[in-house]
Amino acid sequence: MSFLPQYQNDLFISYRRAANDSPDRWVDSFCSHLRSELRDRVGEVAIWRDTAELRAGEYWRPEIAAALESTGIFLALISRTYFDSDECRKELDRFLGRLKAAGGAERCKLVPIFKHPSRSPDELPAELREIGHYEFFKQDAQTWRELDPNRDKDDYWERMSRMVQDLSVALEELLGRQKKQALGTVFIARVGPELIQERERLRADLRQRGYLVVPETEYLWNADDCAARMDADLDKALLSIHLVARSASIEPLTAQRDRLQLERAHARMRERGLQPPLVWIQSGTETDASKQALLDFIEKELANEGIDYLQGSLEELKTQMLDMLPKPLASAPSKPLELALLVEEGDVAALGELKSRLVDQLGAEPRPIKFSGSRAKDAERLQRTLASCEQALIFWGQQEEEWVYDLLDLPELSSLCSKTRLAVYICGAPSAEKAAFVSSKATVLRPQPGAEDGLAAFVSQAQIQGRTRQ
Repeated sequence: MSFLPQYQNDLFISYRRAANDSPDRWVDSFCSHLRSELRDRVGEVAIWRDTAELRAGEYWRPEIAAALESTGIFLALISRTYFDSDECRKELDRFLGRLKAAGGAERCKLVPIFKHPSRSPDELPAELREIGHYEFFKQDAQTWRELDPNRDKDDYWERMSRMVQDLSVALEELLGRQKKQALGTVFIARVGPELIQERERLRADLRQRGYLVVPETEYLWNADDCAARMDADLDKALLSIHLVARSASIEPLTAQRDRLQLERAHARMRERGLQPPLVWIQSGTETDASKQALLDFIEKELANEGIDYLQGSLEELKTQMLDMLPKPLASAPSKPLELALLVEEGDVAALGELKSRLVDQLGAEPRPIKFSGSRAKDAERLQRTLASCEQALIFWGQQEEEWVYDLLDLPELSSLCSKTRLAVYICGAPSAEKAAFVSSKATVLRPQPGAEDGLAAFVSQAQIQGRTRQ
């Protein structure tokens, strides 16, 4: 279970496999120390790191992408060769995209941790140079070495303690923001040991959907203020859910506590004008004698007062529970990315496949601009379209190489001349000119059947930048 309700993982550890190959298994030790220190300061945290054995030619898998999308804090554990790894670079780049998306900085955090000093400041992206980081190495004028938790015990643990303290604060801040953005609060009554797993499944499902769940911890049943605390939790809740087992419990007071929570929930919800509690009774043909009075209370008394109870599967309970909760407002659909498509009029008929791919697969809206030779047929339309588009594609079909260079030199394209905003899309009959073509002003895309041509990656750059500006 994660500490942050709306994430499956609190921390994602990005690291180079070679950084853990030494006999001391440095990364294993670091992660173990980190987990135990955080558990002591904030409670259980969910830490994700990729430990699967890679197959030949494999460096990126769907589970890595899924873990990155469901993580609150990204820890880049940077060793000397971290940026030599395409896998590490892809992980970092994917998280940077999340961080820069609209509101990303409010929902997630990037933390650089240097196991080794970088080979050069130039290899670090600006985002890593500009934020606070943690160093787990010693360096003098001539050399450096990583900190060993045994040999360098004082230095290692001083830095570990400082880092864990800052991570604890970051987790608490992210939790506070998530609570403010929650769709609402649901009360799931505490249960006996026999139904703890069922309660956790409901709790996890609600948290993932954006709801807070109370009570967060077991009640102190014998404390004088137990009932007051229970009422305070119920007063926050949109809905009250109670799980009841027919079998005997190893906790002898489970039935009494179930009834106490039901009675108070029924009274508080009625006073607030909300729906009565929803009760799920575990399926079974026999009821233990210790639970019979509780079942009679539910089925004969509470049912007459409007309380719903069901005896189906837990999934059926989930369905009814979600039907009873308010539905989140649908967000407005995002505006499609508009992309200028520069094409010589003789190649317009060849645009069909590219336009379909842009619209149907990549969510972009192509805006064709026709050229007669290297001159736009409508100069005003060219200026207006380029001013409103995030990116531009030059479609190179039948023309000579000089035609492409003429378009790249157009003054109207000067503001888009970069690898992320301008591309030359090479189609048609192959030629020596096309095979050798390069440009510092634009990305060069060469579509080949069954192969990735880079178009999706090019379009996604503008989509990330567009979300950042929203």
